[in-house]
Amino acid sequence: MAINIQIDIGSKLELVLDKNYYKQTDQPLVSQFEELVDDGEMEILTPIFEGRLFFITRNTKLDVIYERGGQLYKFEAIVVGHRTSGNLSYMRIRPVSDKQRLQRRNFFRFKCIEKVEYRIYQNENTPAEERGDYKESITRDISGGGICLLAKEKPNRGWFVEGNLYIGQKIHFIGRIVRVADIRNKGEYSYEAGIEFVNISERDREKVISYIFDSQRKLLKKGWYTE
Repeated sequence: MAINIQIDIGSKLELVLDKNYYKQTDQPLVSQFEELVDDGEMEILTPIFEGRLFFITRNTKLDVIYERGGQLYKFEAIVVGHRTSGNLSYMRIRPVSDKQRLQRRNFFRFKCIEKVEYRIYQNENTPAEERGDYKESITRDISGGGICLLAKEKPNRGWFVEGNLYIGQKIHFIGRIVRVADIRNKGEYSYEAGIEFVNISERDREKVISYIFDSQRKLLKKGWYTE
């Protein structure tokens, strides 16, 4: 069976590894598609984990997740090699399955402190003028699927959030609170709330993913300069 996978150059990728062999990471790794090479193999940037290059051994099988035309896809691949060029490190992979369309994704979570304005309301259909005033807070982490924000007052799980996330540009979203937890060492904030995006433009979602990817690269570059 011929494998036909088309990915735009520069597209953001998420790599999912078998947890039985790579137990140190429980979430997808961030990478980027560079080019299609000989025999249908692909060259991508070596992924990053906790601000460092994450080298994956040859013959390792992984899932590659990407977006194209507003749709989300996945295919299986095998790592076949590595190379470096200047300050960039590349990994070559060989697809071993055709693409499969996905309905949901487990987005990579990036720990960062960024400004967020939000207001919480109970019913999804509450008119904008009845949602109350915005409060200002900070994030604990962000992803293409949502954010974790810190709060002084305990939010209610299942309620909705309208917010503006500031990552060099304003990202407007509507989300739902899916998790609430006490902060053990309380300071200015006493709770953290996991919020899943339920209404965000695909363009803004891609901006969030690009911000995460670029921030990871900057951390890695900073690490090179300080070593």
